[in-house]
Amino acid sequence: MIRPTLSAIVLSLSGLSLSGCVSVLPEQPRPEAVFQIGVPQSQRSLNATVVVREPDAPRLFASRAIAAEGGDGGLRIVPGIAWADRATRMLQVTMVDSFSADGDGLAVDDATGVSGHYELYWRVTDFSLKGNDGYCEAQLTLMDGRSREPVEKGTVSARVSGSGNQPVARAKALAAAGRDCVAKGADFVADHAVARPDKDDAELEG
Repeated sequence: MIRPTLSAIVLSLSGLSLSGCVSVLPEQPRPEAVFQIGVPQSQRSLNATVVVREPDAPRLFASRAIAAEGGDGGLRIVPGIAWADRATRMLQVTMVDSFSADGDGLAVDDATGVSGHYELYWRVTDFSLKGNDGYCEAQLTLMDGRSREPVEKGTVSARVSGSGNQPVARAKALAAAGRDCVAKGADFVADHAVARPDKDDAELEG
């Protein structure tokens, strides 16, 4: 008869202990309301094709959670409200929708696999509530689509005052700040994504 070793007994007891701990952890409450950043207020034409990537961001700003800055400068999640999708994904979609197809170029989602004359890499450094105000800040780098060398760098930010201290009003203020921040980023892209010679178009198609 094979007797269990001491280590096997310890591991077995540890497993039971861990499973007991997991079973009593409370589930995360579902939000009472979810929000979208929304469509841009206007569109810009492009002279070249720009691939818009989903922005990088600290985990808290990249999730569906809505964060607020406390009096001590620390961030906390606001209960009861959340984004309808990842905040960074919604910012990416709003950026793509900020450009029309009226010019010689267009903006495309990086998920399409299409090559472009330029690529927009950006990072959201802040997307949170400051009291009742919504605040968004992002660093942008417009890259050459072939060499991946930086063409231009910039920083944009927006702050929108909320209509009150209720969660819904504050969420709307943050969504508006996100739209305004993207709008400034779209202006940056449109200003610096200049047209390329025809030979570059042929190389991209090839």
